[in-house]
Amino acid sequence: MSEERLGQLRAMLAEEPGDLFLRYAIALEHKRMGAMDQAIEDLEAILRDDAKHIPSYYQLALLRADQGQFAEAITVCEAGSLQCIVTGDRKARMELIALRDQLAEDLP
Repeated sequence: MSEERLGQLRAMLAEEPGDLFLRYAIALEHKRMGAMDQAIEDLEAILRDDAKHIPSYYQLALLRADQGQFAEAITVCEAGSLQCIVTGDRKARMELIALRDQLAEDLP
């Protein structure tokens, strides 16, 4: 099912190449399929193109942590938290701060 869904998402993205939601959905589909490096690459590309895409920070931090890259994950949380100030997204900021704090506890 995931390959089929990924194909559908890619087809929709071909019609709407600037659609960040579709790009984000593709990144999450890669994550579901276990293609973690590709998911990370997808999310980083989204953030390069639009630093205000807050959900990408949370997912990227989770992926980095899953890869054992705790320092990088914390950095992503901090960058996302700053963007939340810019966008006024208090809820997402609190979630990113909580994730950052949890990751900091898990540092070796």
